[in-house]
Amino acid sequence: MKHFVGLAFCATTWTSVLASTATLRMGLLHPAYRTTGAYDGGGHNRLAGAIMAINEINDKADGFEDDLLPSTTIEFEWLDSARSGAVSLKRAYEHATTSFSNSGAQVVVGPASSGPSMMASYALQTFTDADGYGIPQMSYSASSPDLSVTSEFPQFFRTVASDGFQGKAIAGLLKDDLAYTNVCVINSLDSYSATGAAAFKTAAVDKGMDIINQVTVDFDPSDDQADERVQQIKVSSCRVVFLMTQSSAAGVVLRMAAHKGMFGATSGYLWVLPDAISGSMISVKTVTDVDGALTDGTVIPKIDDLATAVKGSIGSIPLAPKAGDAFYDAWLLRYRAQASTKGNCPDNADGDPQMDGSCACSTDTDGAGKKMWQLDHDDNPSTNDICRGFDFASTDHSPNSYAFYSYDAVYAFARAAHNLIVAGATEFTNKAITEELYTLSFSGLTGTVDFEDTGDREIGTGFTIQNFDGTAIDGAGVVTMGNWDAAGFVFESGQSQTTFTWATADGTKPLNVVLPLCTSDDIEAAVATCANDGTRSVSWAIKTDSDGNDVCTEGEANQIPTLATSVDCEYTPGGGSVGFLAFILSIVGAIICFGWAGYIGMNWKNKVIKISQPSFCIAFTISAGLMCLSTLFFVGENNDGVCILRPFLFNIFFDMMFGSLFLKTFRVYKIFGNKSLSKVKISTVDIIRNYGSIVAVDIAILVVWMVTEGMEAVTVDKTDLAPYGSYTAITCNKAETYETLTTFFKILLVAGGVYLSYVTRNVPDKFAESKWIAMSIYQVFVLGVVGLLVKWSAPEGGTVLLVQSIAVPVACVATTCCIFGPKVLMIKYPQNYESALVTSAGTAANTSSGGSSSDSEKEELMAVIAAMEKEIEELKKA
Repeated sequence: MKHFVGLAFCATTWTSVLASTATLRMGLLHPAYRTTGAYDGGGHNRLAGAIMAINEINDKADGFEDDLLPSTTIEFEWLDSARSGAVSLKRAYEHATTSFSNSGAQVVVGPASSGPSMMASYALQTFTDADGYGIPQMSYSASSPDLSVTSEFPQFFRTVASDGFQGKAIAGLLKDDLAYTNVCVINSLDSYSATGAAAFKTAAVDKGMDIINQVTVDFDPSDDQADERVQQIKVSSCRVVFLMTQSSAAGVVLRMAAHKGMFGATSGYLWVLPDAISGSMISVKTVTDVDGALTDGTVIPKIDDLATAVKGSIGSIPLAPKAGDAFYDAWLLRYRAQASTKGNCPDNADGDPQMDGSCACSTDTDGAGKKMWQLDHDDNPSTNDICRGFDFASTDHSPNSYAFYSYDAVYAFARAAHNLIVAGATEFTNKAITEELYTLSFSGLTGTVDFEDTGDREIGTGFTIQNFDGTAIDGAGVVTMGNWDAAGFVFESGQSQTTFTWATADGTKPLNVVLPLCTSDDIEAAVATCANDGTRSVSWAIKTDSDGNDVCTEGEANQIPTLATSVDCEYTPGGGSVGFLAFILSIVGAIICFGWAGYIGMNWKNKVIKISQPSFCIAFTISAGLMCLSTLFFVGENNDGVCILRPFLFNIFFDMMFGSLFLKTFRVYKIFGNKSLSKVKISTVDIIRNYGSIVAVDIAILVVWMVTEGMEAVTVDKTDLAPYGSYTAITCNKAETYETLTTFFKILLVAGGVYLSYVTRNVPDKFAESKWIAMSIYQVFVLGVVGLLVKWSAPEGGTVLLVQSIAVPVACVATTCCIFGPKVLMIKYPQNYESALVTSAGTAANTSSGGSSSDSEKEELMAVIAAMEKEIEELKKA
């Protein structure tokens, strides 16, 4: 753009006409009417500040600064910059060439905004003196950080702080003083707005804040665009909105926000307004006072009372002087004493004080005779002018904050010119004025005025933070909360975080974010460790962000009181009732079973035990006792060791115990099911071989299981609490295939035992042992079915162990008692069981492996065989 301007104006060495120090030709660029036709009250008020300074300097007898430029008069001409870059480019060119009767301006004050200031600088820097310096320019409210680049904008100065400062001020206030961590941003794309938003965003992120959403609007946005962009903010979760635009664009955005319920005295939103808006609320009001309209015909109602609607908003303006400061107090008296330029024209239907021939307006003009308060608002000579002056004595026309900076800008140029004259200068060259500004330092209305190498002012400047209380858009309705400068933010006396006025129904500070309705994904459970009762307590809560704030509200969160307060443990604690019961039953069952083993040992030589194969009985009872004790390994936390021991001990001891019953029943079946009456011999070796085969099958399955799938403790996600998340638990890893195989093998054994028990049901009472074995098998079968049903239907933990801790000892004790209880009676009352003993002895002899015996035993054996043959005949007839 700089090169474009150079081509347009043919960068020229510009020699000042009538070079002397008798006058200082000052061009003023202040907006009054925008290109949209809207009145720019804030910009026009800044013109009043500049003119006040010029009048004071030129008046050598008013008792104020009479020694400043004692022999020099400031001549000025004013051109309306219209808040437009294109217009400012044109006006700056006019000031450099045709203003002052074609002599051109020696210095230029303005324009107001950053974009227009850039365009003006492009024009002014092309009119260089013999040393290559362009016309010095000083803005009173252009705050874009881009203007600090001296290679792009040489000879540019400003009395207002850069937006880099403003961004830090607002971010610091929101985060450090108001504890906000989330914010949305709406900004225009002009230089002031875009770079200001970028500076704020950088400062906010540095503070640890989250920019939830950022949308842009045009310099002069349409209602349709505002509708779309404001809606994007509305559906975001933020309640704090930083609006970085010019005042006219702010009017369109705020009118739309009010229509959507986001801007108003009880909206629940906090709008943060930078200097261009909060310092120009009159300009904002000219937009919000009229209806808007979408292209589809939808009317966007005007804001009937902007003062009420803006309640609770926070604004920042350049650090302004305040009452109590001697300089300001004296200045304000002089400001109030100025003659009114307001005129007496009534407002027309559009609210404009239009001149219709029946009213008067100020006739004050600039050096070129251009009226400054009676304005041709539409560049149409056929329409009546508008009277836009100020009643300086009225508090309704208090000075705009930037009017202070416009005032100091005039004084900065005047003091630089004065210093040059004192130093002996005979003319005001671009170079001389520029270099003098860099060394200048004086106490102005806004504080110490001192320029950095960038043309920026940092010393003595900053921002005033304001809060709109809902009573007015300026004056008493805007409460000063504190000031920010390079040292930080300091609250005004009597103000604090608790004295802000907020736009909420109950007066409380707006929320950090608008919380969405909770979904199941937003609810989390805290699951405690296992308690002795075998449960893990569950506490429910809404998930929080990194700052500890809830991420949602209501919705699924309303279900929290109905959710489970506990879940079953993945193991059975030893200190609980179930664990204690398992311990007692296992010990008692083991004692009884081992007691039977002791009883068998004590009666080893008794023929009742002797014909029952005592070694087999010992193995059976010990296996039953160990089976009872295996339940103890199912109590307590899961770890790699118990995850291996549980399946090995339970399955092997089951095989050892039930295999004994199965083989004893099988022996009865083989003998009494021998319809061919052939000799049947079941030796000890056969029994051991079959016994080992049964155990070997399970051992093989378990070994393959351990090698392939592993037997170890693993951490798993439990879904008991779905859809409200999961929790972790340590369990023994599952191997469904191998668990099914071991279970199926036992089902086969039990089914086979049930079958054998059934087919041997008619064995006579004298062979009563078979019936007791069958009864034991039935018991194991029934308890096994119950155990499987519980295992498949109940979660792992106390319920399964409770059934197991009852079923296993009961089955073991019942089985051993069924088998050995009758033997106790036989030993105690042998005369009642003599027949059975004889037959059983014979059966035992028939299945023995042979060996030496006495003649009486042989005779007894022959008698037994005869008796058996007779019994078989009777069975065949039955």
